[in-house]
This record gives sequence, structure tokens and C-alpha cells, in this order.
Amino acid sequence: MAYTEREIIAESDFYHVSNVKLYEYLDDARSEWYKYSILAGVESVLVHINADFKKEIFPKDRLKIRTCLERLGNTSYTLKQTVINQRNEQVVSAEAVLATIDRLKRTKVTVPDDIRRLKANPSILDFTLFNR
Repeated sequence: MAYTEREIIAESDFYHVSNVKLYEYLDDARSEWYKYSILAGVESVLVHINADFKKEIFPKDRLKIRTCLERLGNTSYTLKQTVINQRNEQVVSAEAVLATIDRLKRTKVTVPDDIRRLKANPSILDFTLFNR
């Protein structure tokens, strides 16, 4: 399955990083998926997310977020996100469900084949894989 990776340095004015801030990091890590879906002729919008916060994250922690295509539905797909800190500890696991919609009509549409093909491709998401 295709995946993306994003590295982030955690920031906070407090002793630890807020879980709300972590949702921002997860959203930022999904940005390549949003861009890829637009190239495929649809827009992907977040319709559900759940996250398990396993360890505390502190300011200046180096985080690596891996986002993998986990499941495909008719009009949605699920991304699994894993956050690892510099000590190689899993600090967050999350699942985000994205619905695919027509960009003009704003109605759900079938997940395009260009996204479906990513399920069989065990490599980093690469815009050169996109077939127009």
C-alpha cells in the first residue's frame, strides 16, 4: 500500500504538546493525499477521525508521521497514521476516513481508480505514478 512520511518538530508553549495540536500535525501529514486526490479529479474531505494517544509528546520532540492507505470503500477510503518519536516510540495511532466528492457539485463520488491503484503499490506516494 502507498504511504507518505512527514517529519515534524513538536512545538508548544507548555510542558507537553496538546492533543488538539496533534490533530493539526495529522492533518498536515495528510496533505499529499489531498493533493493527489485533486489530481485524480476529486476532492477528499475528512469525514471521521479517531486517535489513540499512547505517550506524551514534549516540545522539540522529533516526530515522524507515516500515513498509509488502509482500506477502500465505494465513496471513501481510510488512512492509517502512525506517529513515532525520536526514541522510536509509537506516540499516536490514528485512522482518518476521507470521502471523495465532486469538486463542483459537492456530492460524493466513487473513489477514482488512480487512488484505488495505490492500494497495490507498496511504496511512498509519488506524483509520477499518477496516470492521466
